[in-house]
Amino acid sequence: MVSVALVAVAASGVLAWSYLGQEKPSITIFHAGSLTVPLEKMADEFEALYGVEVHLEAYGSVAAVRQITEMGRSCDVLAVADYKLIPELMWPEHADWFVIFATNEMVIAYTGGSCYSDVVGPDNWPEILCREDVSIGRADPAQDPCGYRTLLVWKLAEIYYDDPGLYERLLERFPQPTRPKSHDLLVLLEQGLLDYAFLYKSVAIQYGFSYVDLPPEVDLGHEEFSDLYSSISVEVEGLGEVRGEVIRYAITIPKNARHPDLAVKFLELLLGDEGASILESCGQNPIRPGLASGYENIPEALRDYVRRWEAAG
Repeated sequence: MVSVALVAVAASGVLAWSYLGQEKPSITIFHAGSLTVPLEKMADEFEALYGVEVHLEAYGSVAAVRQITEMGRSCDVLAVADYKLIPELMWPEHADWFVIFATNEMVIAYTGGSCYSDVVGPDNWPEILCREDVSIGRADPAQDPCGYRTLLVWKLAEIYYDDPGLYERLLERFPQPTRPKSHDLLVLLEQGLLDYAFLYKSVAIQYGFSYVDLPPEVDLGHEEFSDLYSSISVEVEGLGEVRGEVIRYAITIPKNARHPDLAVKFLELLLGDEGASILESCGQNPIRPGLASGYENIPEALRDYVRRWEAAG
């Protein structure tokens, strides 16, 4: 890797970097597709502050991790929609810490052109989605946490609505994933090729979709129902048993990062006031301070933004 000389310059209270004798450097971020909009906004802020190009690559979170662990690719920042993927698939060779920085909820997104859009709601969606003339989209559980969370929602709905067999009926109607990642479902929904899609609430808000706001006992977004969520699980190819849990997004700097110092600066932006404001404006709930696992390995500059945390059990 070619070394780059850095000069810090104070200009109107903003720290800028001057790269001497080199092209403007760039950082690469592999991220969950559901983070596309907020990360684009943060990338614009970061580029303006530091004169650094930010390259964003969206994947299902499982696929994002495997870009590093199986394909041997390098990135400076990794942001995933399920924190567990980092310790389960990356420790200790590829990463040894992470920070949980946001939560989300599952919803059922639809448009004005969707079948039964005028009557669908939190009380009747299981019956409507099982109708023969309705099409729904779901992500691939083996590549995207939104995919296995969709299946978990179906199981929780079976309990909540006291509707034995609901999970199997939905699975029989839609046995195969529609697309690799949930973000791929947006175009299909917009074009009327799907009536409904299981997405994160933040994504539905960002793209202006109508959505069924699921009960908190079902949406995987409420800490007070953690015990209920954890009572169900699904088997996922390549991951084994995945148990229900509150949705938690996490971020880390992989060990193969080419610009770890700049990656730290990006995380300072994301974990600070500006990042929290952007997340909130995009319909997502920031966690402040962030919840840090592997705290002893976290860069010193980030410790003011986090508190020590370990997963229960």
